[in-house]
Order: sequence, then structure tokens, then C-alpha cells
Amino acid sequence: MIRALEPRDVVELKEIHDKFFKDEFTFPDFFRGFLCCFTVIDDSDDSIICVGAVRPIAEVFAITNKDKNPRTRRNALYQILDASAYMAGKYNFDQIHCFVQDALWESQLIRAGFNRTKGNSLFLNI
Repeated sequence: MIRALEPRDVVELKEIHDKFFKDEFTFPDFFRGFLCCFTVIDDSDDSIICVGAVRPIAEVFAITNKDKNPRTRRNALYQILDASAYMAGKYNFDQIHCFVQDALWESQLIRAGFNRTKGNSLFLNI
């Protein structure tokens, strides 16, 4: 059975997190910053099988003219990141994400303060 996450689920959910995921990520506040949260319950004993939540993320998307010299591109990137961080903060996001394939851009983003994600990024077209 699937239903909305309820406050009474949090105690059991924290136990599950502590047992299996405490070294992977901190326990989130499911009642703030998520669009919705779902609980799948085992009908046989009313225990939690899984909780899922949809959290919006701020993604920086950029198209760069690679004909420009590297210093000019880097400076433009930093301007884009400053503006993106400002706007994301205005909408109450506490992170910005960027998906990059170019190793040089990746190193520039890391120098600008980005961190690698835990795990691999995946997507599903809907």
C-alpha cells in the first residue's frame, strides 16, 4: 500500500536510515523542501518498506562559446555561477547542481566550489 508520509512514520524511518544509510547521507526533514513524500507499507505488519520523496533541485544550464579564449570563458562561467547562486537562494534552494561532460569545465567548477555528488547522477524522462 502506498500513502502520504505521515509524522508517525519518522521514528521508524530514522531507524531504517541509521541502520542502512547513516554513512551515505544525513537524514532529511521530509516535511520541508519536498514537493511530496510517499510511504510504501508492508500490509502484513504495517511496517515501512520504502519512503520516497520528490525534491526540486536548482540546475545550472549553460551553453558556452568555445571559440572564446579560456580566461574569458572562465570569467563568464563565474558570472553565471554568481547569478545562478543568487537566484537559487531567492527561491529558497540551498544548492545548485550542474551536470558536466567536459573534464576541463569540471575542474573549473570544482575550483569554483562545486563538490562531487555521492553516487551517480541518473535521470528519467517523463
